[in-house]
Amino acid sequence: MKPFIKHTLFVLFMVIGCHANSQNKVFEPTGSFAVDVGIPAQGKNEGFGRVMNGLFNGGVTYQYNIVKGFTIGFGAKYSFFLLNSFAFNNTLTGGYHIPSAFGKLGYEKFITERFSISPGLRMGYSMIVSANDSCNVNLGGPYTDDAFFIEPQVELLLLTDKNSSDGFSFVLGYNMVMNEFKPEQLALENVPNLLDESFVGITRFLSIGFGYRYYMGRN
Repeated sequence: MKPFIKHTLFVLFMVIGCHANSQNKVFEPTGSFAVDVGIPAQGKNEGFGRVMNGLFNGGVTYQYNIVKGFTIGFGAKYSFFLLNSFAFNNTLTGGYHIPSAFGKLGYEKFITERFSISPGLRMGYSMIVSANDSCNVNLGGPYTDDAFFIEPQVELLLLTDKNSSDGFSFVLGYNMVMNEFKPEQLALENVPNLLDESFVGITRFLSIGFGYRYYMGRN
């Protein structure tokens, strides 16, 4: 999956570079409001990927065009994973919640009157809330923690019309939470069939989804 991400980003930046000096007048929004909804692919570290099934990764963002397509923004997002009950022989159920607040740096280039490419980076603070049967018994409630996160994204967007303020997009992101998933987050001493080295490495996952964006500054 990592080579796919690298090749995708390479192609997108090459396309942006080829069009950066274009003299055609294209849309340059002053700002925009966006909503994105995705499904997380299998996560890492190994323990997280074996224990969790990704169900949702999405957020809301406001961004402002500083100059020539370079943008800054802020927003909030939420990720949710469901415990894989088969990893616990159907003896444990629950979920893993990651609400976050972030700032965003990005670049958006309208290649044509309707189509834009937008690489960006969301960075911020995440709460980690693990809620399951074991936490209820051993902790009296959810396990909570916090960590910083970064999420590179690439968005391919198409306006509904060349003069429209509305656009729909394909969104590819890779979320990295600076926190190691361990059995303690499930209020367990260990996870069946997994060794300690299975829990080495920060929590990370690919997210594939779609978005809606409303542009301000439409002439």
